Amino acid sequence: MREDFIKSNGELKENVNLKLEDVLKEIGKDDELIITMDKRAADNSALLYDMLWENGFEVLSKGENDGDKYHIIVHRKK
Repeated sequence: MREDFIKSNGELKENVNLKLEDVLKEIGKDDELIITMDKRAADNSALLYDMLWENGFEVLSKGENDGDKYHIIVHRKK
């Protein structure tokens, strides 16, 4: 099983989306992708979720109780 990580420090910009598109092509059915972003940027993540769902991925979001990070855990739908 392979794990990939993408970190975003702020708004979801075009370069992050392009990197995500490249990584999504490589994600297999047993792989996991973890996207970590600032909690303040999580409010702007609707386009990200749409991209993931449209490309056949299951998405689980998870915030930190005592931190300022927001995690999106991604698996390819089986």
